Amino acid sequence: MSAAGRDFPPEARAALDAGRLIEAIKIVRETHGLGLAEAKAWVEAEREAPGTAAPAAGRSDDELPAAARAALAGGRVIDAIKIVRTERGLGLKAAKELVDRHVARSGTPIGHAAPGERQSALVWLLLLAVLVAGGAWVIFGG
Repeated sequence: MSAAGRDFPPEARAALDAGRLIEAIKIVRETHGLGLAEAKAWVEAEREAPGTAAPAAGRSDDELPAAARAALAGGRVIDAIKIVRTERGLGLKAAKELVDRHVARSGTPIGHAAPGERQSALVWLLLLAVLVAGGAWVIFGG
């Protein structure tokens, strides 16, 4: 039994012992429902020190990476899905479903910044207005 309370699948152990790393990763993913990166890390650690490695714990399966949440706040749904696919090792359908669940659960419409993020945009707009006014003064009023 691993530290996270999960057994390394015997079929994956057999594949690993036979030098079939990809097959072992696939078995671990299917058996425990892990993402590609997590399964790969567990299999590689198991190959180095059998019985001592465990899959990553402490993360909710519905939790989006910070970069994906930022992309959603900026209205970039496709970017958020790409980030989830890359970081979680999911297929397109699973990544989209995860992003959709996050949007439905959070209640924040796509493209709306979380509190505190909007203030930054206001500062940039104010700076742009000052620069435009200063440029106009130099060109026309100098």
